[in-house]
Amino acid sequence: MRKIKYLFAGFLALSMLSCDDYLDINDDPNNIHQEDIRPDMQLPGAMVMTYRVQARSMNILGNIFMQNWYADVNNFTGVNTSDEYTLDISNNFYDDIWDGLYVGVNNFQQIINYDSQDYDNHKAVALIMKSFYMQYIVDLYGDAPYSQAFLGQELLTPAYDNDADIYRALIDNVNAGIDLFYTADSNDAVLGTEDVLFQGAINKWIEFANTLKMRILLRQSELTDAATQTYIQDQFDVIATSGVFLSTDALINPGYSDATDANMNPYNNLFYNSAGSAQQYYNYTRASAYIADFLNGDINGVTDPRGSVLYELVGSSSDIVGAVQGDFNGPAELSHIVPVMPDADSDGILMSYAESRFLLAEAYDKGYLSGDAEMAFYEGVQASFSLYGAGGFSTYYSQIDAIAGLGWNGGNHMEAIMTQKWLATNSVNPIEAYIDMTRTGYPNIPLATTALYPNRPYRLQYPLSEFVANSANVPVIPQAQLFQVGPFWKN
Repeated sequence: MRKIKYLFAGFLALSMLSCDDYLDINDDPNNIHQEDIRPDMQLPGAMVMTYRVQARSMNILGNIFMQNWYADVNNFTGVNTSDEYTLDISNNFYDDIWDGLYVGVNNFQQIINYDSQDYDNHKAVALIMKSFYMQYIVDLYGDAPYSQAFLGQELLTPAYDNDADIYRALIDNVNAGIDLFYTADSNDAVLGTEDVLFQGAINKWIEFANTLKMRILLRQSELTDAATQTYIQDQFDVIATSGVFLSTDALINPGYSDATDANMNPYNNLFYNSAGSAQQYYNYTRASAYIADFLNGDINGVTDPRGSVLYELVGSSSDIVGAVQGDFNGPAELSHIVPVMPDADSDGILMSYAESRFLLAEAYDKGYLSGDAEMAFYEGVQASFSLYGAGGFSTYYSQIDAIAGLGWNGGNHMEAIMTQKWLATNSVNPIEAYIDMTRTGYPNIPLATTALYPNRPYRLQYPLSEFVANSANVPVIPQAQLFQVGPFWKN
């Protein structure tokens, strides 16, 4: 296992930065200046910090919005009127997503800006990871600070960029990252174990970069104007020259362990502490009635074997049992969540192979790339079963084949892809399913009974931190508009 020292090296480097450089001699050895932190030192901390936001806040929000999780309403009061269910989206609503991602992306930008030509491999990774997480900022918030966002003390109140322009810049970043990998020479530092995602495997980074680029392009593929479609196709033509996409799960692990809570896989730490005892969130979280009915086969007639590894089976029927989101009480016994990353030292799942296959199925089906869309769809469902450790794939796949919105030959390929991606991202990266539902309308997941609006928000509200620190630039968005106007790819 990779040593935990890389994780702490990144965090310590960040925590000990000094804004003062007036003492060139006799510097305090405990006060590290930014210019002294090499990219190989900063990279693991930057990657782990951003993944923590994805694994916790983004994971929780996605699982609740997509009806994967509810709460133990029999033992906790007031949960049915929580903001996730009423959809009372204020500037305090999951504000740690915005704040946490920007802190992490700023660290990638510092690597990109490092004043040396000897770290092209590390800068390539930083460019790709910057695009990976800035896409979520756009997808969840729309317009955002970008071109002026990472100037530090030079500019503390950055202007907001148009979200469509940011998307183009993200593609440019990915392209630039791939080019740096190809042009790096023997003078460049070798990417090694400080790469806590692919352990220095450049071929894996190029696969990941192409897959990310495909995700960014497909997100805007519902737009029908000629200029956008021409741009999308041109960029897909560039991808097609290499033709490689993620071939394994993209797993992050800096050396997670049960030494302390801070050392644990951040997703696993939602449910357990380093001593192995259940956390409050484990006691609190249960299945929703909708996902229970779906996986039990009550909605479409097919029992999904993935259900029994995602949720505890209860009762004499050994089914998943959930409560209706928004209701005040539920059945006497409700199904616990079974953590997908079950141990303190489990790998974190940044992007699954299943997700990459579903992206490829959509790209093939829409004609942006040449390939077998049905086979990519098949591989996506199969990869999901493998990731969860579920058996019975072949039987399940044959049973769903002709079911509308679930199998490939059910009549609506897009609905089938999005429904299976929803099932494949449960507890792994469900924010993807929420964003794709905003984009495509699939799958058609019901709202909580306490929802105050007829649909989920198309975007989130800007956080309080922006109104405090950047009030002159942050757009003021009425709450009702969050449910009417989304990012550029939705309008």
